Amino acid sequence: MKIAVLGATGRTGQVIVEQALAAGHHVAALVRRPEGLPVRGENLEVVVGDARDPAIIEKLAAENDAVICSLGIPASGTSRAEIDDSASVDVCLVSTRLLFDALPRHGKRRIVLMSTHGAGGSNDGSPYVTWLRDLVKNRVLDKDHTEEFIAASDAPVDWTVIRNPSIYEGELGRPHEVYTRIELDRSSRVTYQDLAAFALSEVVTPRHVGQFLTITEPLEDTSLLAAAEIAPEVAA
Repeated sequence: MKIAVLGATGRTGQVIVEQALAAGHHVAALVRRPEGLPVRGENLEVVVGDARDPAIIEKLAAENDAVICSLGIPASGTSRAEIDDSASVDVCLVSTRLLFDALPRHGKRRIVLMSTHGAGGSNDGSPYVTWLRDLVKNRVLDKDHTEEFIAASDAPVDWTVIRNPSIYEGELGRPHEVYTRIELDRSSRVTYQDLAAFALSEVVTPRHVGQFLTITEPLEDTSLLAAAEIAPEVAA
């Protein structure tokens, strides 16, 4: 399978590329800085460009079977003092609009997009979401706008949005579950390996088309699971 990965230099994007190559897929990794992608492989094509460039998106839509978007500026730090939240970001929204236009014109449908829990419809006013949004501020607005666009779109694409909590370095195969509705707390987390594996599995064998999902390991506060809704599998 030919898979385009946008945001391939981020840690999640890198692991998605690594796992896709290991599974025998051809990967077109979109990067702005080639040196930022340490992954190498015979089936890896490094595409240098901006995800907001219509010509780049047109090329990726024409030449690949599916797309994984792992875009956004990471919140590098754990306190407001460590994070520059002053910049307005639009790369997720602009690239998603372009992809929703380009993919159907090239006969392609499958797109998996990485968001964050606390954006869009998961902005539930809970203590965790309030803390997160206060911490990253402008960085989450692009995800908000992207989710709003996707929810309102009637483009003929098979999309899945994956919202993550805190992501950490850990082994593949940690216990976790996927939800359409859940309140998280600051113990919520998932490994880069499991997050990437789920995104890749949704491309290869779509099970949650048209759903906004949250993936997380078991919560310390199990009372939060009372109103949680496990994501049902949906035929593609």
